[in-house]
Amino acid sequence: DEYWEKLKNAKNNMITLVPEDRWKWEDYYGDPFDGKNKTKIKWGGFMREIDKFDPSFWGISPREAAMMDPQQRIFLETVWKTIEDSGHKVSELSGTKTGIFVGAATKDYIDLMGSLEVELDGYSGTGTSHAVLANRVSYMLNLHGPSAPLDTACSSSLVALHRAIESIHTGSSDMAIVGGVQVILTPAGHISFGAAGMLSEDGKCKTFDERANGYVRGEGSGAIFIKPLWKAEEDGDHIYAVIKSTAENHGGKVTVLTAPNPSKQAELLIEAYEKAEIDPRTVGYIECHGTGTSLGDPIEIQALKKAFSELYKRHDKGAIVKPHIGLTSAKTNIGHLETAAGIAGVLKVLLSIKHKQIPALLHFQNINPYIKLENTPFYIVDKTQHWETTYTNDGSPLPRRAGVSSFGFGGANVHIVLEEYLATEIPSVINVKEPC
Repeated sequence: DEYWEKLKNAKNNMITLVPEDRWKWEDYYGDPFDGKNKTKIKWGGFMREIDKFDPSFWGISPREAAMMDPQQRIFLETVWKTIEDSGHKVSELSGTKTGIFVGAATKDYIDLMGSLEVELDGYSGTGTSHAVLANRVSYMLNLHGPSAPLDTACSSSLVALHRAIESIHTGSSDMAIVGGVQVILTPAGHISFGAAGMLSEDGKCKTFDERANGYVRGEGSGAIFIKPLWKAEEDGDHIYAVIKSTAENHGGKVTVLTAPNPSKQAELLIEAYEKAEIDPRTVGYIECHGTGTSLGDPIEIQALKKAFSELYKRHDKGAIVKPHIGLTSAKTNIGHLETAAGIAGVLKVLLSIKHKQIPALLHFQNINPYIKLENTPFYIVDKTQHWETTYTNDGSPLPRRAGVSSFGFGGANVHIVLEEYLATEIPSVINVKEPC
């Protein structure tokens, strides 16, 4: 609820100076060319009270809890809330083939313990293992589906979703809990990514804007509970949306390791929407990767334009009458959650479907001159707006449809297509009128 309130109001973002309970940013502030381990990056999107945890609730000793990476503790709590929100008791999942798939990568906690010369013990290994981050959930809740952490950098949590759905399709899972988590405890990432020119020194992610100068690191935890639609209906679950399709690929060899490949991003989008079997004119919103970098933003738009031009041709839809796909990114609000960025985007879309609004892209003033949106179906969502319903020619409403992109800086790309859940079945491909 707090996430949505801040997204829709669009008055300020959730970025702050590095809190004192992480590190003193002043100790590291400076020109990286003038001093060792110096950076001008002092901003981030940080969660509150990440050290708070009730070990007795989980039957964990205080000593073991102290050795557990906060990412383990927080994701445990996130999973519990996710199951309850779906309409289940947590105990109902015991013994089921429920998979756990989670994006996770940072190792800040073990690094922090090393720098503070904390006495390690038998709990240190499990407490700082990403394998155990996922496996502890399966162990605590007695789940028998696959249990795996995934690290494809920024696309991790959407890759986790793609793999979870594949697991359900192959029968290794009957249902799954999918998410991502990131906690930032040391300045290492700020220093390294800042030196690489990826981060914004002013603490503002200006996606698609001419002033774009990098992203802002952020942290968070999120998860969703997925199962086949018929099963969710049978179980009386709280259904936020239907996942129409997912697609995953890699950019292959390009100019440098961290450069995106627009052709492969376009192929990914085409694959996702063709698998979803929907009319491209019924898509109303894309939650972009949108890191706010001068290189990545125009490439992402180039791929979107190429993909939807091809989709329009394949569906024989003729010329674009007017823009109908709003582009925005949660990174301008909460920063780039890296391994949890994809799930943050999914949750934003689910909330947008629920409230029938598309939140504004923050810090947007003038479009990047390398981005051209004329004669395309796209427009920048520069203020929070009502998400209009699209209707068929006979006046029947079509479900709201959106896509979420997530591109890892090593080349791993994912896109998913989400659709508003309507109790009555609506055809996917149909002649449509303009939104009204």
